[in-house]
Amino acid sequence: MKKLIYLMGIVGALNADLLSVSAGAGFFNQKIDGYVKIGNTINYFNNASAQTDGNYQTGDFGLKNKSNPYFWAKLISPIPLIPNVKFQYTKYDTTGHSNYIAGGVKVFGDVEIPTALTDADTELNINSYDFTFFYEFKPMVADIEAGMGVDYWQGNLTISGVGGGVRKTWVNNDWQIILPYLYAHAESMQIHNVSLLANVKWAKFEDNHHYDYSAAVKYTFDIVGPINPFVKAGYRYKDVYGVDGDDKTSLKYKGLFLEIGAKF
Repeated sequence: MKKLIYLMGIVGALNADLLSVSAGAGFFNQKIDGYVKIGNTINYFNNASAQTDGNYQTGDFGLKNKSNPYFWAKLISPIPLIPNVKFQYTKYDTTGHSNYIAGGVKVFGDVEIPTALTDADTELNINSYDFTFFYEFKPMVADIEAGMGVDYWQGNLTISGVGGGVRKTWVNNDWQIILPYLYAHAESMQIHNVSLLANVKWAKFEDNHHYDYSAAVKYTFDIVGPINPFVKAGYRYKDVYGVDGDDKTSLKYKGLFLEIGAKF
């Protein structure tokens, strides 16, 4: 019994805050990169990253870099043994045009490109629903969070182009993937209302991995009242790599983000 009370006291020290809610919204300037590949056939997501290699049948989706919105909300639980929770929604939407897309490959082992296509219009839409469960540590010099979560992607890939002399929509498929991860976050103590933040989401299983890293500078406005507004600017890198049989998909997003928010 004494050990249980001692353990509850330790966990209570981790969740040092009383009940609080934070929320934010911003834009992420997403530079898309990566490829889908099977054997010696490969399609790059962004034609800027396409490479010429005589050993491969090479195409690209021609997808453009684009800024997309996101928002998040975080609840700090007042009950020590109940983890805190953060939810974030991020949109990854982009369109493009390709002179040539190689056929016979699958995106995340699910969406098949049935034949080689030319003069193709492409569209990739992804809705990300990201849930993180964590405990909070509060040493004097920083706020630290540690836990785990899952990022659920609902996606759609549409490709219209010319294949076998016929112009039509060859691909219009929905797909889903689940991206679990371990989580760590740190925010430094404020100096003149400025703090530094680092965020890590990491998972690896056999040949598959999911990495999501970000760093930012945060300025908190010093105003009277229960609301503490802030503005945040930083850089984010997300890397998802999946293997399904002989099909390999590497999808990366990286770029700057700008955000406003508040703690209540």
